[in-house]
Amino acid sequence: MQNKALVLIDKFKGSLSQSEINNVVTKLLEERAIEFQSFQMADGGDGSLEALATIGWKLKRISVTGPLDNEHEASYATSGDGKIAALELSDLCGIKYLVGKRAPYEAHTRAIGEALKEISSLNWSELWLLLGGSASNDGGLGILQGLGIGVRDSKGRLVKSGLSGITQAASIQSNAAEIFEELIRGRKVKLISDVRSPLLGPSGAISTFGRQKGLGRAGRLLGESAMRKWRRLVVEATSHDCSNSDGAGAAGGVGFLALSFMKAEYQPGAQTFLDLVGAKKKIDSHSTVFTGEGRIDSSSLSGKCVLPILEIVKAKRAKAILVCGSYDERVIKSLKSDYQIAGIVALSNSGLSKSEQIARASEILESELVKNFSTDWFNS
Repeated sequence: MQNKALVLIDKFKGSLSQSEINNVVTKLLEERAIEFQSFQMADGGDGSLEALATIGWKLKRISVTGPLDNEHEASYATSGDGKIAALELSDLCGIKYLVGKRAPYEAHTRAIGEALKEISSLNWSELWLLLGGSASNDGGLGILQGLGIGVRDSKGRLVKSGLSGITQAASIQSNAAEIFEELIRGRKVKLISDVRSPLLGPSGAISTFGRQKGLGRAGRLLGESAMRKWRRLVVEATSHDCSNSDGAGAAGGVGFLALSFMKAEYQPGAQTFLDLVGAKKKIDSHSTVFTGEGRIDSSSLSGKCVLPILEIVKAKRAKAILVCGSYDERVIKSLKSDYQIAGIVALSNSGLSKSEQIARASEILESELVKNFSTDWFNS
């Protein structure tokens, strides 16, 4: 009996979108007369709203302030019945708006506060905060500023935006918690992310993600110190400490702000979308699952799309084909020892330069799929 193929591949950031990857893979499957079904995958980061749109959610446009004060149009989503609203950080104030340059001290999350104010009057009963693709290290300070909540320095002056602002912060407006209560009105808030990290410490927001956002060693020490002070101010304002809760370190500390002021609940991103698009129910012992992302490395083991899918593949006694831009051989070896991985297709195996892999990604992916294709992938 021939296995049915299921395509659950995340984007290759910087080279191929999910739609482009799906087109290449499904074209090959059609040519080889393999029955298949493809899904739009997400984990709370870039592309999450697009994934929601494919299952009938409605997208609406709003105007917000980007991470470097650049006003732009962004979207939010509502479920078909209007009961759930979703804000995607990546689309509101994500790293894509930095246009290739990092701004670790200036980048902020003001757009989230602006969007929250915009949608608060709508008749939703649950809000999803989709946290991924962050540009900032501001601990959610921008959310307060976007809502018009004052954060001041020791001399009573309003602080700057971004990490620079939390280094200055000495007080939060005394009725901040009440303002959030009026906005949320007892409605449920879910923090959807693939990051479980705490706010502080070696696995916290600054230590784990500060470097990739442009902070050097001295900057990370400064950032960690500022975040510790910010934690104290938020705890004083809300009367509870969420700094060690799952997701507190997500998106440069935005998770901490949401857990603290909005009483948000953490929910794993990839698992949420796997359930939502119905992919989990489709996998059985007669399935061959194509999954992957831009690079499969140690970060793939922390809850991104790949690992949750492989866990389902293992539980259902299915097969997996890994499709990626590049990979860490040690991680692949570890995954092969734990999961039924029948094959690996990677742009990096082409032997071409990285720049050429990016420029010709679709063509190279098709070539590597054809070169590595095996009917054994689909034998039960």
